[in-house]
Amino acid sequence: MNRPKKVLVIEDSQSLNDLISQSISSQLGIEVDSAKSLKEAIEVVSPNMHDYFVAIVDLNLPDAENGEVVDAIISLGIRPIILTASLSDNTHDEMLEKPIIDYVIKRNLNEIQYVIDMVKRLNENFDRKVLVVDDSKTSLALIKSLLERHYLTVDTALNGSEAIDLLNKNPDYSLVITDFNMPEMNGAELTAKIRNDYSRNELAIIGISSVGAGPISIQLLKSGANDFIYRPFLHEEFYCRVNQNIDTVRHYNESMNNKTQI
Repeated sequence: MNRPKKVLVIEDSQSLNDLISQSISSQLGIEVDSAKSLKEAIEVVSPNMHDYFVAIVDLNLPDAENGEVVDAIISLGIRPIILTASLSDNTHDEMLEKPIIDYVIKRNLNEIQYVIDMVKRLNENFDRKVLVVDDSKTSLALIKSLLERHYLTVDTALNGSEAIDLLNKNPDYSLVITDFNMPEMNGAELTAKIRNDYSRNELAIIGISSVGAGPISIQLLKSGANDFIYRPFLHEEFYCRVNQNIDTVRHYNESMNNKTQI
């Protein structure tokens, strides 16, 4: 299957629909289709639903007042970013249980630009790789699924030795996510070993361990990790930290490329 390259905007406000669609087209050079209702959206995408990598979806549409559009778009295999004028705690929790990309409250132009930036990041993620290291297959599967939801390419390793072998064969990772408690080589030892070959700017490392781990976070950070997350974590926090660290590596690579060209 070819890589999807289009964005779908579903928003019943004509002015906001135009603003988002035109901004994506002009800023990112990505083709956009738009609709103002659920019925119209289904008519637009049905012939070529595999062309879209994300849909920007108004949660309350004239023909889908209770968020039915979210499940409808997901059922078509398209991942949604939700737009809403307000979000109750119950709706927030309900939405986060679904395989959505993100949700954004429509307050001002800053939130709209956040959506544009998210579309840009998702489009670039097709070319980014992440290595996840954890001796728990359940944990590996969860983190892998979260990363792949945002179109990142993910490799996994069950221990530090496997991770080092993968790094030696694939020097183009943007991020390593490693558990601390692993046999043979713990996360801090793995981090220190990686730092022999990669700086913090060249390859970001996020350590993960359980709440109450105490000095484990300090061990990981002093060994060279860029960041640390306590488990169990909120998916929103996880994505924020992943995006922030990948952006750090991207900015560094862009600055190095600019220096080379000069």
